Amino acid sequence: MEPATFAAIDLGSNSFHMIIAREVDGQLQLLDRHKETVRLRMGLDAEGNLDQAAQTRALACLTRFGQRLRGIPAERIRAVGTNTLRLATNAAGFLAAAENALGAQIDIIPGHEEARLIYLGVSHFLPKDDQQRLVIDIGGGSTEFIIGTHFNPQTMTSTEMGCVSISQAFSLIERITEENFNRALNNCQLVLRPHVPKLRRMGWDRAIGASGSIKAISEILVANGWASDGITLTGMAQLKQALVTNKNLAQTKLAGLSEDRKPVIGGGLAVLMAAFQLLNIEHMHVSPGALREGLILDMLGRALHTQDVRDTSIRSLIASSRIDRNQAERVAQCALNFFAQTQASWELFHPLLPLQSLLHWAALTHEVGYFISSRKYRQHSAYILENADLAGFNQEEQALLAWLALHHRSKISIKDLDTLPKDIAPLMLKLVVLLRLATRLHRGREEQQSDVRLSVNKTQLNLIFQPNWLAQNPLTKLDLEIEAKRLEGAGFSLTLIEAD
Repeated sequence: MEPATFAAIDLGSNSFHMIIAREVDGQLQLLDRHKETVRLRMGLDAEGNLDQAAQTRALACLTRFGQRLRGIPAERIRAVGTNTLRLATNAAGFLAAAENALGAQIDIIPGHEEARLIYLGVSHFLPKDDQQRLVIDIGGGSTEFIIGTHFNPQTMTSTEMGCVSISQAFSLIERITEENFNRALNNCQLVLRPHVPKLRRMGWDRAIGASGSIKAISEILVANGWASDGITLTGMAQLKQALVTNKNLAQTKLAGLSEDRKPVIGGGLAVLMAAFQLLNIEHMHVSPGALREGLILDMLGRALHTQDVRDTSIRSLIASSRIDRNQAERVAQCALNFFAQTQASWELFHPLLPLQSLLHWAALTHEVGYFISSRKYRQHSAYILENADLAGFNQEEQALLAWLALHHRSKISIKDLDTLPKDIAPLMLKLVVLLRLATRLHRGREEQQSDVRLSVNKTQLNLIFQPNWLAQNPLTKLDLEIEAKRLEGAGFSLTLIEAD
């Protein structure tokens, strides 16, 4: 059988990357690679809006990428946006056009998830040893610092500095002066300094760099004889001096420095020199793998080996909280039973969202807010689920989990759907109904002896119980009657029936 083909697209702040690959004997076999310099971050104005020129460049690139993706199933394509799209206030409108151009869904991932995927991609190209690794990836708008062993990141830090943002902020795009570079270097040190104690305390045996900026710096150092391989602080000091002596970057002739890299080399160099100085890095190796490879490996883990890191994240969140785990499991099992009984009638299917898993994760964590306080625990649960560092989740998935947790009790109406994407809202409403019924049935925090069944016909719901069960459980009966009234606000009718 021909190995399955996967595609990963990285909408970075400086460049867009696409790789096509497949797994052969446990290794990634690269089939195709394409990169275009889009400079998305340079189109971000003071109000956080992406200007039209940047959007036009991005859409043209994604249209070309989309041609190569034809024939690859949607579940084997992963496209992600990083720092600039996290910051852009008009990202939603741009993403709609971008997904149409690409022909695939685009997820905006948080900084910690970007760091995890980078570490995964870098680790794939490293020997299987027990060394502790420090991985640094300089993007256009952010820089990630990860420490881990094997394929397991132990700490992940995303900082707001990148080759494009620093080059812009300190006027390093057209010319690099000593004064401006030193200002940029000092700023990078200020950004990184709060994270230094933790990184130093953990320690590492080997420093590894990824991304275009680090690869470019390494190539320049080697090409000019300032390093034999990899990167050193002494070599970077020589590079900085060479850049400062040139009055115009566009006219600078330096071995290894491409025209494409010139406008952002100053910012990337400032970030990396700050990291070397504060973390006392002596030598850095450069990895061929990064975010794109991590995306492919993450998909392979989910699709071929049923290893979904999101399950691990949810279990870790539960373990770190005061949640009643037995209750969480009871509610989750009941919700999943209802999902199985209603999936066909309610057409609970989505090509890209794992609806059943979302319901399961929400049921397991709907009470995680008790970790803060029993008062307003739903709001606390929603906040935690939307803002926690949950490896494997994109921002949309975390927002959907938070929405389910927030609305699993109390009043609900159609207006509560206003914060959800219109194509997902009807499905999420049905999922939250299933979650609400499961929590009502297990209010007593004990196993329900009744074999409760749920049948649905559009907005009509029938809960079917064994004979005399409702009479034997009057509090649950009252709870369900209250729930029936509340579901009316969302357009549903709930009937309680005892089987003959």
